[in-house]
Amino acid sequence: MVAATSGAFYLLALACPVSMGLMMLFMGKGMMGGNKKKDAVTGSDRDEQSVAELKAEQARLAEKISALETRSERDASSERDRTEETERTLA
Repeated sequence: MVAATSGAFYLLALACPVSMGLMMLFMGKGMMGGNKKKDAVTGSDRDEQSVAELKAEQARLAEKISALETRSERDASSERDRTEETERTLA
């Protein structure tokens, strides 16, 4: 009775890792789908499009940074003028 119970215990203990391994195997194959050549061709097109989008984003951000720096310099200049005016008024 003990021998039959221990065999069933080991069978149950191995069921979980074996089923997880099989699930990973089948899901991995399903994700790849066997269209490796087709994906490789469209992957390069996607990469080129992605690079173009990133370059456009970089140009947009560079313009925004430039505008913010200009505005910051203008604000600092006007603040300096107000401070000098206030100092003249107080003197």
